[in-house]
Amino acid sequence: RYRDFRLYWLAFNVSLLGLAFQNVAQGWLVYRLTNSATMLGVTGFVSAILAAPAMIVGGLVADRFPRRNVLVVTQALLVIPPVVLAYLIWRDQVQVWHVIAATTAMGMIAAIDLPSRTSIVPQLVGLDDTLNAQSLSSAARQVTRIIGPVLAGMLIAWKGEAGPYLINGVTYLAMVAAFAAMRPQPAPAQSLRQEGLRSSLLDGFQVIWKSSILLGLFVMAIAQGMFLNSYLTLLPVYAGDILRVGAPGLGWLNTAIGVGALLGALWMANLEQGRRGRVLFVAGLLMPVALAAFAWSQWMGLTLPLLMVLGGGTVVIRTITTTMFLTVVPDQVRGRVSSLATMVYFGAPYIGGLPAGFLAEHWGAPAALTLAAILFWVSMVIIGLKTPGVRRLE
Repeated sequence: RYRDFRLYWLAFNVSLLGLAFQNVAQGWLVYRLTNSATMLGVTGFVSAILAAPAMIVGGLVADRFPRRNVLVVTQALLVIPPVVLAYLIWRDQVQVWHVIAATTAMGMIAAIDLPSRTSIVPQLVGLDDTLNAQSLSSAARQVTRIIGPVLAGMLIAWKGEAGPYLINGVTYLAMVAAFAAMRPQPAPAQSLRQEGLRSSLLDGFQVIWKSSILLGLFVMAIAQGMFLNSYLTLLPVYAGDILRVGAPGLGWLNTAIGVGALLGALWMANLEQGRRGRVLFVAGLLMPVALAAFAWSQWMGLTLPLLMVLGGGTVVIRTITTTMFLTVVPDQVRGRVSSLATMVYFGAPYIGGLPAGFLAEHWGAPAALTLAAILFWVSMVIIGLKTPGVRRLE
């Protein structure tokens, strides 16, 4: 029903398809160059640490300037790093530090982009349809994760990693065109321009700190990123050394996650009011079991269904928490609160991936992921006991 959201959603599909290509290529490229699980974690960790301050700035930008204009600029800039890396791979001159530098550059640009992109959604559809819009965006993300990894795995096996990087760079142009054509509803009048930088930054933290529900959701997002999502960093290890299925198999592992996540997103799009808190905790307590089972599986016939369960459960948790962050807080601070939440969603998996990669290299990947599953389950229990309001979310 919303023209601007249609433009966004269609372009989002195109862009996410390119990103799915690059995600498979990046893990395989780093593991091919180094044969080190630790370096898989280091690559994401460095970019996440350097991008974190930019994420805070991105929240301020989202509340100070027209979000559409910000997004046109950031999406255009995101074209550059993957295209440069594709050229280096094609010339056979790529080194690990090139990958880290390109990933860091993309992370810093995306850190400015994501708060505006997240907080513009209510301007496109209104608050009442925000959950449905978020669920459709999640569905788009998962559809591309089904198609992209399989195609990327075959392309890597055929022509190497340059193709996926080039495709990702070009697909950002679809987002540039979509945002340039939008005319979103203006955000409510804001007084942020008259506030100091320090005061503006503190507002986002204070809103979360003063609300037990938002604080519980924030801690849950940290635990999900650092512990539950740590298996994503180690997928190249499973594809290369444990399951021995190579780059095409790595594509299928990512596709299985996407299939499960798509089913979870479509189910979330029709979730009735009054059940969100219960669904959140049921998913949170079941996912560690699936993660531990995946950790020790050495058979693709079992691994793929377990990854589908993990994909579905993690998207349910993230969709509910993201929606609550968008709908509970007022628009005047939505960009800053969204920037903090987005920083956790996208940064915590990389931060958690570093110890996961280190432990996998020294203890083995199954033991590392089993420890992560235990830590996430304990986190969910503590959140349930300390912040019972989260369980009663409607």
